[in-house]
Amino acid sequence: MSRGPISDAILAQIKERLDIIDVVSGHMTLTRTGQNFKACCPFHDDRTPSFTVSPGKQLFHCFGCGASGDAIAFFMKVSGLTFPEAMRELGRRVGVQVPETSAAETDQDAQRRRRLEAVNQAAAAHFRHTLSEPAIGKPGRDYLESRGIDQVVADQFGLGYAAPDWERLVRSLMKDGFSEAEICEAGLAVPRNSGARAQGAGSYDQFRGRVIFPITDLRRRVVGFGGRVVGPGEPKYLNSRDTPLFKKGQTLYALDAAYEAAGRQQTLIIVEGYFDVIALHQAGIRTAVATLGTALTPEHVRTVRRYAKQVVLLFDPDAAGVRAALRTLNLFVDTGLAVNVVSLPDGHDPDTFVRAHGAEGFGRLLEQAPSLWDFALDQSLRRAVSGRIEEKVRAADAVVEIIQKISHPVEKAERLRQAAERLGINEQRLAERYLSVERAGRATRRPSFHAAAPVLQKNINPEERELIHLLLQGQCSSKDLGRLRPDSFVDPATRAIAEAALRHRGADGRLLLRPLLDELLGVDSTRVLAAELSVKERHDEDAQASIRGCLEKLDRRRHERLLAELVAQLKEASQAGRTDEVRTLNERVNELRLQKAAYR
Repeated sequence: MSRGPISDAILAQIKERLDIIDVVSGHMTLTRTGQNFKACCPFHDDRTPSFTVSPGKQLFHCFGCGASGDAIAFFMKVSGLTFPEAMRELGRRVGVQVPETSAAETDQDAQRRRRLEAVNQAAAAHFRHTLSEPAIGKPGRDYLESRGIDQVVADQFGLGYAAPDWERLVRSLMKDGFSEAEICEAGLAVPRNSGARAQGAGSYDQFRGRVIFPITDLRRRVVGFGGRVVGPGEPKYLNSRDTPLFKKGQTLYALDAAYEAAGRQQTLIIVEGYFDVIALHQAGIRTAVATLGTALTPEHVRTVRRYAKQVVLLFDPDAAGVRAALRTLNLFVDTGLAVNVVSLPDGHDPDTFVRAHGAEGFGRLLEQAPSLWDFALDQSLRRAVSGRIEEKVRAADAVVEIIQKISHPVEKAERLRQAAERLGINEQRLAERYLSVERAGRATRRPSFHAAAPVLQKNINPEERELIHLLLQGQCSSKDLGRLRPDSFVDPATRAIAEAALRHRGADGRLLLRPLLDELLGVDSTRVLAAELSVKERHDEDAQASIRGCLEKLDRRRHERLLAELVAQLKEASQAGRTDEVRTLNERVNELRLQKAAYR
């Protein structure tokens, strides 16, 4: 990991004040298990909690994909920031100022990202100012008022307005020192050689005559924009194109405003539009987020799993909304998330419903919301409402397809029983159809979520692994460390950890664990093993007996290896007639044999 020129003093201050639990829990939901905390890993498709955080060691490790490190490493990995960027943000949180510029950030990619952040920030300020202008911003203010959005909430979400002019934003941003290329790369302008005004030089505004919704990340940086046309015009909604800062298929609108409440309530509500989110937040329902003109993706689901254990899906009550809900079924299979679907009354979307019935009415809908499985089954079974044989056959096949996605055998059996009862057909016949379809599709069917293959270390000698485990748990005394011989270790990683341990001994001979871990986590060859053994809890009460046993076995094996080498040298010297060397080697072999006997 490139640390850059940030001073050791600043780095030490930040690390001293950081708590890895605070950093990690800001991005995912942790559950205490013994001395550690666990969760499903945010870095791979994890079905069972394999991600472990140790507050005592201030590090994390995933037993599935091998991701590991300290709080800084986690924050960099989850946020995609460079080391200087991450240090500035973490420093801000703990009250340590980090210089704004550094040699590590002179590369083109880092400069490009900083300029995109700056141009987005300037554009957001421009749109807010335009909304407040008495004459030019009036259409935007009138439209927000017609949608029931008050000024406090508009300010909270940074809402703005893009005037109908073709170059108003471009001129403003160029006056602020941004180039046309930068403005276009941010998705805020379109070159005149394409699009609606494909003539002449220069660029024109992408957003015109629209209420503007800044899209922000968890650091509250503006990464993109959405715009709703005011008056007639198409498309009704327009989003920024993907940029180095913004990916529609990975971003959820208003997650930065919702994730703290979602963490407390363990629930996220997913809707389809900007106004739906804002109306729910305005009504006090602060766990709402929205997709950005795309269907839910696996990346969205991975993000959701960091903050909540339950998901509520709100879709429009029309046929398209039903189909959208059913398409999410595969995404949530075996994710560990409880998913419910809210069906709104005809003629309502979340925005209009909450304005008409308030938070209490919405709460009643949540209480009645069926699970996604029940919703999907119900929609399939509706096909057989007339009782015609053809409809029952189609419904039975649809039900079988849904039930195939359930992994728990008891739930499968119960769902088959319920479906047979509602269809009015023999349960055994439905079960037979299920088995037939399952056999036919088994070769090609893939689960939507795959756990990463466990990252296993090479075949490390059990005594080497056990001794290093106890060492990293802080169980070795100064006397134990005095007996530690790195050349007793065969595996390169365990040997490197033993060598590092001897470099990190205090004046009293005891191990300085925190500096040792800092060194080990910064080296690729030792990071994964050190993190794994540091967070792995022990249940053996007699650690000292285990340490003595491991040291003795490793010493004995070291003597055996050395004795074998000397015997081979002795044989070679004898055959070559090197008398003096034979005598010396004989003495050394006899000495080692006496030492070996002492271990028996």
